[in-house]
Amino acid sequence: MGMILFLLLTTMISDFSSVLLDVQDRAILLTRPVNVKTLNAAKLLYILYYLAGITLSLAGVSLIAGFFKYGVWFFLTMFLILILICCFSLLFTAIFYFAILHLFSGEKLRDIINYFQVILTVFMTVVYQLVGRMFNLIDLNVLIDLHWWSYLLPSSWFAAPFIILFSDEHAAAYFLLSAIGIIIPALALILYIKAAAPAFEQNLQKLTRSGCGRTKGLSRLHKIPALLCPNHDERVFFEFTRSMLKSERKLKLRLFPSLALGVIMPFIMLLSLVHIATSISDFLQTVSQGKYYLYAYFSIVIYSTLFSVVGKSESYRGAWIYKVMPVDNPGLVLRGGMKAFLYKYIVPFYLLTCVIFIMLWGVRIIPDLLIIFMNLILVMLFVFLLSKKELPFSQNFRADQGTGSLGVVLLSFLLCGSMAAAHYLLATRLNYGLALNLGISTVLTVFLWCKSFHISWDQIVCDAG
Repeated sequence: MGMILFLLLTTMISDFSSVLLDVQDRAILLTRPVNVKTLNAAKLLYILYYLAGITLSLAGVSLIAGFFKYGVWFFLTMFLILILICCFSLLFTAIFYFAILHLFSGEKLRDIINYFQVILTVFMTVVYQLVGRMFNLIDLNVLIDLHWWSYLLPSSWFAAPFIILFSDEHAAAYFLLSAIGIIIPALALILYIKAAAPAFEQNLQKLTRSGCGRTKGLSRLHKIPALLCPNHDERVFFEFTRSMLKSERKLKLRLFPSLALGVIMPFIMLLSLVHIATSISDFLQTVSQGKYYLYAYFSIVIYSTLFSVVGKSESYRGAWIYKVMPVDNPGLVLRGGMKAFLYKYIVPFYLLTCVIFIMLWGVRIIPDLLIIFMNLILVMLFVFLLSKKELPFSQNFRADQGTGSLGVVLLSFLLCGSMAAAHYLLATRLNYGLALNLGISTVLTVFLWCKSFHISWDQIVCDAG
């Protein structure tokens, strides 16, 4: 139940926030004999239909296997719980955005939505990790260990009926959790229909108001593009990509949750060490004595597939400008775009992780962090080579709902796992293993960087033709 909820809620935040918050259809449909209630109901039904498909793809096999293993009552129970989970996910997301729309407006509203999406993604990820901490495996028997925070986890609510119906455990706690799993979605539905829905579409109008943007002077770091991009054409596309990354809000809605997840993922993995420590000081001592900073490779897995998102834009129809510009080598566009993406997002978020790591392990791990950063760029280049060549902001968002194909993600996992293993072995088996590792990673990164951007226009995919 925890995995299903986690995947559904993250899907709602990343993919369907744009549908819930869409205001373009109002100008077309509401001028016809269509009222706001009908439009809102159509949106909700469309999203529920999509969620049902995702839920069945996630839990369909379990549903069928449970039917043959436990009978028709298991099938009906799980089917009804899956319906409750879909409703809960949709209503939770809708009420969440309604609260934001009610409290904020204008330009600030758009920024707040970005920030809250990041916070919510981090929160759900931490909760997802807490679900696994409810169980202890002793002699191959799974023992459920309820805590006070178990009553705050929606996955506990929806899992409790299975214990009541298909085990000998009939403690009052499970009846209470089951009741919460029914009452909360019902209350959320009533609250949404009676209070939120009538005002939701009206508050969406706030998204059409343009606030007064802040005008900024020349950046003190204006010389950095010249240092990073000696080629004039490349520097132009560096500045163009960096400017677009600031204004493309829908793109930032896709990027920010993943970037935040990349920062916290290494620390989430450290939670696996909590059960072997007797106190916080004991935990910190255990962590500082090991090479657990190699968990930073989990960040690489997330960051390495994000550059493909830069190819998406709501203004993709303007990509025809690339063809009329006097640029013979589209590799300059992509190289400038990748440098801008690294400079704008990857480096700052990775530095944040490094600062926390240095606080835990000291300055002695700086060479390790440099190796991990070089490997990050190396994996990004591998992923770039195997992905479709899309110029920055030239593709429609609907062309790809994810940040990369499953094959690319699996490749990233494989490469990061191999690099982490090589990093560990070289650091522990050779006296100068870190220097050797850094040298190899740097040479491979420079070589691949020089080879990756030899691209012709025939290889470019562009929606705008």
